[in-house]
Amino acid sequence: MLGIVLALILGAANAYLGLYAGLTVSASIPAAVISMAILRMLGGSTILENNVVQTIASAGEAVAAGAIFTFPALVILGGVRTLPYVEVTALCVVGATMGSLLVVFLRRAYIVEERLPFPEGVACAQVLRAGGKASNVRPLVIGGIVSAALKALQDVFGLIPGAVAGARWVGSAAFAGSLDISTALLGVGYIIGIRIAALVFAGGAFGWLVAIPFLTAMHPVAGAGDAAATASQLWSSQVRYLGVGAMLTGGVVTLWRLRTRISAAIADSIRIVSSKQVAPTAREDTDLSARAVLAAVALCIPVIFAICLGLSGEILLSAALAILLTLICFFATSIAGYLTGIVGASNNPVSGVTVIVLLAVALFLKFVGVSQTVGPQLAILSGAIVCTAAAMAGDSTHDLATGFHVGATPRSLEIGVLVGAIASSFLMAPILNLLIAGYGIAGTATARAGALAAPQAFLMAKVTQGVFHGGLPLGTIAFGAAVAAILGFADRRLERAGSKWRTPIMPVAIGLYLPFGLSVTIFLGALARAAFGADEGSDSGPGILLAAGLVAGEALMGVASGAMVTAGVHLPIW
Repeated sequence: MLGIVLALILGAANAYLGLYAGLTVSASIPAAVISMAILRMLGGSTILENNVVQTIASAGEAVAAGAIFTFPALVILGGVRTLPYVEVTALCVVGATMGSLLVVFLRRAYIVEERLPFPEGVACAQVLRAGGKASNVRPLVIGGIVSAALKALQDVFGLIPGAVAGARWVGSAAFAGSLDISTALLGVGYIIGIRIAALVFAGGAFGWLVAIPFLTAMHPVAGAGDAAATASQLWSSQVRYLGVGAMLTGGVVTLWRLRTRISAAIADSIRIVSSKQVAPTAREDTDLSARAVLAAVALCIPVIFAICLGLSGEILLSAALAILLTLICFFATSIAGYLTGIVGASNNPVSGVTVIVLLAVALFLKFVGVSQTVGPQLAILSGAIVCTAAAMAGDSTHDLATGFHVGATPRSLEIGVLVGAIASSFLMAPILNLLIAGYGIAGTATARAGALAAPQAFLMAKVTQGVFHGGLPLGTIAFGAAVAAILGFADRRLERAGSKWRTPIMPVAIGLYLPFGLSVTIFLGALARAAFGADEGSDSGPGILLAAGLVAGEALMGVASGAMVTAGVHLPIW
């Protein structure tokens, strides 16, 4: 019960954070700390009991990541104003089930045999081992109270602005900058560290301080309008698509670099499934049976078929999509599980994998003659399944890695993460609808002051829309892809040289299509971590817990503000 409650709370918090900043953070360590504190007050607990609670709780963050990156795209496309509860819940359950269970076939290969780093998984194991030392939740509580209070002063009372911004013409070039006043973003920057945050900032700085001034100078409009409005319009219509191109390249590069590992994992999985021998295994190496996993995945196929059929009315098309998406989910979970084993669950670039799948599905639907009305919605819902599965896979493998280091039974954790994921799925549609009603999504008719950027959902919507209706700025996308390719080559050279500083594509792509103020505040949070001397590899100190509290406090107050607006309260009240 404790794990489910924490899964719902942390899922809601990450839903807000992802729509606001395009980033989510791993919930495993805060969940482990809270679990140890509460269970100690209730009479004590073992390390394995805390491990199960943390595993169930962290599933909420993964389901939220899959939902927020895709479903709001339906609102951006203009097809709906309120996300349908049944469809959203059913697809979250399907994606979460496949993502959390298909990794059962990959656990031994990734965690036991290859011993991938799994940074958050190892850090969480250290927190669980530390027990009493790590169970001080005071920094978490203080951060949450401070952050929620600031958010209330901004949204409920209107006493503090959400951001400060300025713009001016320099000759015929428009320069614009902004700074979001957000403790959650400071917390995100502190958590992800200076290396990733610097790349996010670099992407934003390139878009706003290089690309926009260059484009306005090439097409002089000085004096023809407000500099801030000109820069914002140009970013929305052109510069943001640099991030689309970079994300596409990042996904392709990820697939290519992992081709050998993925092939080996798939071959191992096929061998396990086809084996008829039941070998005795130790408790610490006992997984759910292959037949149980396959039976659960098989139950997902009719659900996908029914939703596709209800939307398209085509039996053969719906059947083909149901089978195709199930196979794609296995590849997506293989990729996400391996990648997060190296870079961490918080840096899982599921949107890069999803946008490739989304583009392929959209092209397939257009090729078979699906209408321009139904096609984009069907593609978005297909992408939602894959995105949720990939996010769940990254989270599940980290939880299994934690269990591996503390001597847990994998089967117990595999059941626990499935329970947490399904429970969180039933809350996603209401939370998303509350946030969309309370804030709106930037660029849509319902956007309010402080509207949510929803960058990944925007990306999914525009790519799908471009396939069916045209109008994508292909030149800008191609340039973004070229920039990402250069980063990919540089990252490869830095990896071979053993450098601590790397240039992964995804953080830069996120910076390119985030509003600049978000990138700046995230970078300031990372600078604070560097300035106060926190070890970049330390993931369990009081600073990290304070940062997690800052994220959770603002996020939960954001959900509460959305609920107030939905209930008819006019915000701000002053």
